[in-house]
Amino acid sequence: MTKRMEESELRAVSLQLLSDFEDYLENEAQLSGATCEVYAREAGFLLSWLDEHGLDVSTVTIKELDEYMAGRDEELDARTVARISSSLRRFFSFLVKEEIRTDNIALLIEKPRLNEYLPHALSIDQVDAILAQMKELSRDDLLFFRDYVFFELIYSCGLRISEAVSLKLSSYNSSEHTLIVFGKRSKERIVFVGEIASQALDEYLASVRPLLRAQSAGKARKTAKDRDSQDALFLGRRGQMLTRQAMHKRYHKIVTELGIDATVHALRHSYATHLIKRGANIRQVQLLLGHADIKTTQIYTHLDTDDLLSAFDKYFPLSSESDS
Repeated sequence: MTKRMEESELRAVSLQLLSDFEDYLENEAQLSGATCEVYAREAGFLLSWLDEHGLDVSTVTIKELDEYMAGRDEELDARTVARISSSLRRFFSFLVKEEIRTDNIALLIEKPRLNEYLPHALSIDQVDAILAQMKELSRDDLLFFRDYVFFELIYSCGLRISEAVSLKLSSYNSSEHTLIVFGKRSKERIVFVGEIASQALDEYLASVRPLLRAQSAGKARKTAKDRDSQDALFLGRRGQMLTRQAMHKRYHKIVTELGIDATVHALRHSYATHLIKRGANIRQVQLLLGHADIKTTQIYTHLDTDDLLSAFDKYFPLSSESDS
């Protein structure tokens, strides 16, 4: 048998093994679709690397696995490396279960140290300052009123910027003050629009969007993007659909001028943090944000140092205020 034939045979074996692993994840382990996809993808990357190096998954050593991980680590952050390691631990556990191996060598992969991640949330005053600046600038340029409504909606509804630029006219129910939002993996959810945001959105739809839409009405040749923009909730200067890049740029110009260091996503973080600080329970916030896993939402239950210090000063029996 030639080397080419051996490589071909090895690839076929790997493909069958990967298919069996996917079936195990879905039907026996009963993991979520997203988790199955990640685990299977990482197992596929490893099998491909093994094939390229003429190695067999049944006999690969921890030294060789470390070599593979080192090659993957070069451009990956610690969280991504941790995800790869978790995927491979599950894959090798499957190999042990199938008696392809007698040991799970992926358990020996050195785990990267992860810094605890706490999302950066703006204060209410900072959010107000950003939105007020956009509203003030709208006196001279209506695009800033669109910006004000766009970012007010992100904060009021806890939207991702990708969700906001994708909103359609039909997404908004003005009588019920709700939005139908399509999040990651096209998962649909309904969010509630606050009173201020709802009033601003109604004004935008009545007075600003028609002017923006008129900018594209005279085009002789209609492109697919032009046709899509007919249904888009938010439009650009020439009546075209918005892009995330353009809105990121306009947002950062404002926050830089105000001396505030915050991304657009900080508005979503702020929405969640402010809700929880006002008494919303974590399950409610999970549904409003569209998180598939409540563990993702739990990061918003943190309190900042000022909150902790205030609570300490107020309630601790030996604080300075209670000393005699």
